[in-house]
Order: sequence, then C-alpha cells, then structure tokens
Amino acid sequence: MQNFIRRTAAALAVLCMAVLLLGTPTGAERRTYPAGGEVVGYYAGWAAYQGWTPDQIPAEHLTQINYAFAQIDPDTLTIALENEAHDKKNLAALRKLRQQNDHLKLLISVGGWSDSKYFSDAASTAARRERFAASCVDFVTEQGLDGVDLDWEYPVSGGAAGTIHRPADRQNFTLLLRELRAQLDRQGRRDGKDYSLTIAGAAGGWYLNQIEAVQVAGIVDHIFLMGYDLHGPWDAYTDFNAPLYTPSGASPQSRGSIADSVRAYLDKGIPAEKIVLGMPLYGYAYQGVSSQNNGLYSTYTSAKSVSYKTLKKSYLSNTAYRQLRHGEAQVPYLYGNRTFVSYDDAASLAAKAALARAQGLGGIGLWELSQDDGGELTAAASSAFRSTWDNPFRDVAPGAWYEEAVQYVYEAGLMQGTSASAFSPSRTTTRGQIVTILHRLEGSPRAGRVPFTDVAADSYCAEAVAWAEQNAIVQGFGDGTFRPHRPITRQQLAAILLRYMEHRGADTSGRADLGRYSDHAAVAGYAREAMAWAASAGLIQGRSDGTLDPSGSATRAQTAVILRRLCALTGEA
Repeated sequence: MQNFIRRTAAALAVLCMAVLLLGTPTGAERRTYPAGGEVVGYYAGWAAYQGWTPDQIPAEHLTQINYAFAQIDPDTLTIALENEAHDKKNLAALRKLRQQNDHLKLLISVGGWSDSKYFSDAASTAARRERFAASCVDFVTEQGLDGVDLDWEYPVSGGAAGTIHRPADRQNFTLLLRELRAQLDRQGRRDGKDYSLTIAGAAGGWYLNQIEAVQVAGIVDHIFLMGYDLHGPWDAYTDFNAPLYTPSGASPQSRGSIADSVRAYLDKGIPAEKIVLGMPLYGYAYQGVSSQNNGLYSTYTSAKSVSYKTLKKSYLSNTAYRQLRHGEAQVPYLYGNRTFVSYDDAASLAAKAALARAQGLGGIGLWELSQDDGGELTAAASSAFRSTWDNPFRDVAPGAWYEEAVQYVYEAGLMQGTSASAFSPSRTTTRGQIVTILHRLEGSPRAGRVPFTDVAADSYCAEAVAWAEQNAIVQGFGDGTFRPHRPITRQQLAAILLRYMEHRGADTSGRADLGRYSDHAAVAGYAREAMAWAASAGLIQGRSDGTLDPSGSATRAQTAVILRRLCALTGEA
C-alpha cells in the first residue's frame, strides 16, 4: 500500500512538471528565463553639486542608470560634456557603483530639455549622422559605459526655445538611430559585448506623430516614456502632474493620463516590451489658489517644481497642508496656505508600476534619482514592478489572485512562460495538450490507430489521444471527433483528471455537494461525478458569484492554481 501511495504521489508530481507543456504542445525545449523588466533611473550631473553623489544611488533597485546629460558640440556636431572634469568624476563614481552591483548598466544620455538644440543639425545628413554616432561610440568605449540614451526634445517641433527643427527630423531621427545602432553593434562585435541604445519620448500622441514610431521601436532597446508633465506651470489652472487615470469630472483644460499615454504608444504599434514607463520623483506647487475643490482646477499666481525630498521636509511634515488622494486619478495631492501641490508617493508609483506589469511593458523608470534622496519611492516602484520574488512575468501583477500559484509553479520549475516575459495567464489550454501531458506521464506508450476523424496520424497529440481513448481517460464527441484544438473546459478537465487518477488506481471516493452552487444544473451528466470529486479535493472551487462555471475555459492562471492545490494534496507543495 505504501509503495502504491508513493507511486501515485510521484505520478502527480510528474503531472505538475508536465504542465510546462500546456503552452508548448510541440515539445519545445525547456528554457529558464532571467527576471524580466528594466528599472531605469536618470542621475543628473548637477546632483553632485548639491551633495548627492553617485555612491548614494540605491543601485539594488535599478537595472540601468542613465547619466544626464551630455551635449552636442555646435561646431563639430559630436557628443560633448558640459563640465568635463565634473562629469568624468561622476562617471568614474558610477563605474565604481557598477563594480559593486554587476547587474547594472550605465548609459550616457544625450540631450534633454536644455541640450537638444543641435540634434536636428547632427541628424540632417548621412555624413553628420555617421560622425555623431562615431563620437558616441568612442565616448562609450573610452568611459567604459554600456550604451547610449538619446533624449531629443523634440524632433520636428516643440522643446525649449531656440531648438532647431526641420520637417525632415521625422525621417532623420530614424536614420540617426539606425546609424548609431549599426556602429554600436560593430563595436560590440569587437568587444564581445552588447551595447544598449535607448531613447526618451514624450507622453502624448503628438510626439508619436513626429517620429516613425514603429521603425524607431524596432531599432532601440526601449523607449523611456516620460510619464510626467501632463500638466504643470504652463497651464492656466492647477492640475495633476501625472495622473494614472483621467478623472471623470469636468476640467477647464486638456485631459489625459498615464494610462492614456501608454495606450497611445501601444495603439501606435510599439511593442509593449519596448516601453519603459517613466515616473516622476517630483511634483508642482501652485501658490495663490482658491480653496474651492481643495485647490484643484484653480487659477494661481505662481508655481514651481518641488522634489520629493523637499516635499517631505517642507510640506508633508507641515500640519498646515491637508493630505488628500484622488480616487480616480490614483495620485496624492496637498492643499494648505492657498497652495495646491501635485506629487507622487510610494502608493501612486506602485500603482503605476502595477499598470506597467499588467500591460506587459518592458520596465519602469524614474526621473530624477537625487530628488528621492532616501530612495523610498525608487524602492516602492521597483518592488511593485519586479514583485517580491524573482518574477520574470510582466503580465502577472503583484497581488493578482493567481500570483502565488504562478510563483510556486515557476520557482518549483513546474511551469514556464509563453515567452521570456509573459506567462499569458488568460490563455486557454486545449484538450490535445492536456492529453499529451498524461500520455507522457505514462512513458509515451505505443497506442496504435487514432479513433477520431479530426486527429491526423501525424498530429503532435495523435498517439496520446489514442492511448487516452483506449484507457477510457477521454471520450470523443458524437460525430466521431475529438476536437484537440478546442479550449478545455473546467468540467472536461475535471473529468479527464478523475479518469486518469482512476486509471492509476488512486483513491477518488470523495464527493462534494454540487447543489450548493447556483449553476449546478449546468454541469453535464458525464462530468457531475468528476466535478464533485474535484470540488471535494479542493482542486476546482466555485466562482465569487457562487457558480461552478463548468463550461468556462481552463486558463493558464487557473491551471497554475489547480496544480498548486494538487501538489499540496501529495505533499509536494
């Protein structure tokens, strides 16, 4: 008896491992993916003047640091440093930081709001593009960096006063990136190294119309979506700097949100994994505002940017300011002393990071690191995006009902993703995939002819289906088909697992009362015993609305949960 129990437990453990095949019916080789997703922080050279030096950066929460900013020399149209001695000292300190955190990448960021004046000139001809790119590659290799970040604000139009623009910037930006990519790759082949190329882009559809968005995304490693400055001192009324969602109430000025900006990038055809959602470590304080609506949408007399470290020191600790939170926008704000302050805190950045995960984005980013001198916002955003476990799946958000199950099956080596960064929790599994798993558990025994008309002899699941039918584990449909590509329903999965366990000789005597579920009558006759057994074993539970949903699909998320419960029954979990 004990041998039998051990044999059954072992079989169930193998069943758990075999679920890896749910998304790969062709028997693809198992791959182990590293934890996915970038956490990018900009470090501004001027921060060192203020006493916040590179050694204070919370590197454990970051994967990439962009040093801001290098300029473009107007005479040579090549990369240049504003203060060479100061900047090189900072770069040396960043390299030392990387030695202590070997997961870090260091990139030089060129441009920014104040230093984008000559981008259009540098990109205007093939010769100029080649020369600028060569200067960037030389700088990267000389300074021991890992790549280049271009922050052109902005091609075609916009940006600071005096920025040079051309209608051809739209095409020339693509050509400039293509040249820089080619030269970085060429240098990488010499060095045996992969150099990164990234850009920063504005939060808005207007920006996407000024670049060849899809072509650009195909060249760069990622686009840092500057998810801030949706509103600011340039507006006529107070408003939120970076609302996660658009408030539903009336507004006296343009409306938008971070979620809208992400959607605009995705709708433009930019792959989610190429988008890094940037977040602000600062806010705006507006003075001379009305008390109506706690200062929101009020006219004002003056406004200024306020770092989070200043907010902590001068506002959040001051009882004269009332701390508020907008439920729809999901951002905090302050009102007091006729002052309205829009800012982000740990909770709002975590919510934005959760959106980035839910949308499958390539990462999150922060501007600018010295403004969060204690690193608390950086840690909150990074933890929310990367989760508390080594989670590579950007579509498994922290706190999701299936997160713990996915964590278990992933860390135990039982399931992998459908790609390097996606688990695809909503994707359904098929009848053919389930049967193939069980067949392999048996050592893939020869089974002879397939009895179903829609399973070809050379199908990946043909022998599995034949074996399962011969051992009464599966049944076909009345028209002689098996329908291997059909998503498997919850009741079909229960029936197949019950029959398989009976085939193995396991104890399957437990039965739950299906009458407690409001849709119990919808359970098909063939599956009633199986659903009662699965419910009794705790493998399949009712929905929150009190239903069993027997005809509902069995998703990868549900499968992970069921497997965790199944392994717990055998003492494996």
